[in-house]
Amino acid sequence: MPSSGDEDDDVATSALLATAGDEDETGKRPIGAQTGDTPVSSQQWQKSERYHLINMIVMSLCFFFTFTAFTALQNLQASLNKTGKTCLAVLYGLLMVSCFITPPLVQRLSPKVTMVMCLVVHCIFTAANYYPVEYLLVPVCALLGLASAPLWTAQQTYLTTSAHMHAQRGGRVVDEVLNRFNGIFFLIFQCTQVCGNLISSLILQEDGDGIQSGNNDSLSAFCNISTPNNSNTTEVATSVRYTLLSVYMVCDVAGVLLCLFCLRPLSTSVSRYVARGWKASCLATLRRMVDPYMLLLMPVTVYSGMEQAFIFGEFTKHYISDCVGIAWVGYVMLVLGVVDAGSSMLCSRLAGRLGRVSIVLAGALVNAGLIAFLLIWTRVPSFLVIFVIAGMWGFADAVWNTQLNTLFGVLFSLDQEAAFANFRLAQSLGWCISFAYGDAIAMETKLLILASVLVVSMILYLIAEIRRHQEKAKV
Repeated sequence: MPSSGDEDDDVATSALLATAGDEDETGKRPIGAQTGDTPVSSQQWQKSERYHLINMIVMSLCFFFTFTAFTALQNLQASLNKTGKTCLAVLYGLLMVSCFITPPLVQRLSPKVTMVMCLVVHCIFTAANYYPVEYLLVPVCALLGLASAPLWTAQQTYLTTSAHMHAQRGGRVVDEVLNRFNGIFFLIFQCTQVCGNLISSLILQEDGDGIQSGNNDSLSAFCNISTPNNSNTTEVATSVRYTLLSVYMVCDVAGVLLCLFCLRPLSTSVSRYVARGWKASCLATLRRMVDPYMLLLMPVTVYSGMEQAFIFGEFTKHYISDCVGIAWVGYVMLVLGVVDAGSSMLCSRLAGRLGRVSIVLAGALVNAGLIAFLLIWTRVPSFLVIFVIAGMWGFADAVWNTQLNTLFGVLFSLDQEAAFANFRLAQSLGWCISFAYGDAIAMETKLLILASVLVVSMILYLIAEIRRHQEKAKV
């Protein structure tokens, strides 16, 4: 027999599916249908809230354990492995390809099963780092890239569907519930920066002989200072590497087991509703690409990928590892993670009071200020400045994570898989663009490109918000 939580889920699903026939030709729910039409009693609402919140926390913990390992390893790839940037470029390049097969995969397997399978691939990636040679790491990163789009699409489908069902039951505004759920998820998820980097810093600092304060050539070239001839920052003792990876492997396995045994699947009625053929799903993904809202939001989504690639690829290597040592990468990114996690919940709460546009503009101004500072900053990097930059960038990253995911969930509520597949496609494109030019251009040029994309993306984002406001006013 189904549990009471499952029965509540089916009731909410019926209300959600009842509005499916009211979608317009673009596949989006009309603005007027964003609040539930059949609110329930206060007791039933509280039961539904508890049920969905528990699911959100369980799913967030699955990602927390898995990405505690992955985020820290990603931060260290450029510094720890000679093929680090190549591996990341392959990963995000294949992620773009997997976006086209993601919708039918998530629909046929269900979000939960998709997440379990993709989390297992993360275990394989961690295991491959035990022997970080190019012919092993590159294929594994390719596999991880193919699994990344389904993983994140399944996560956002699960979260958005739960938010819509929850909003339907209480007659609440979907924007508010989505903001809250995204805030909870990213609050827990961004703690991966804290735990993963704290683990790496503590373990790497134990290897005093293997980790030096920096590399003489890169220090003198980038920081314009001279240092003693120390060994390269990327030289880490094998025993230390194995200890670090073993801790991360335990985290990966914990994430898989938690998702497999503790996360409740979405109701079968939702799965039946979204099921499509592979061809139809791929065509839906392509059609969604030319949706007016999608075209307006693609640039800001690309920018969110570029800013993450900069902080994880360029900042960790050229501002932290090369100047103050690889052992400090974890501590600096830990600060970014703390601010990112706290700001995720803060942004979600403030969005309900100040509006999403105000929050997004605040994030854009912070990012623009940081880019401008890095363009004119010619002094030798200091610990204080580096930590402040990491913290402020963490706030901006929280804005992009929470507000963009919420906006996509609201605009494309009835075509979530195709919409979030395009979201990941655009974001991974930003990563690939950043890794493509890699070390081929000067840091100043990279910052100017980042600033240009930010300006263009914010103009188009504001046009999208104005258009949505006008449509909402007509209803």
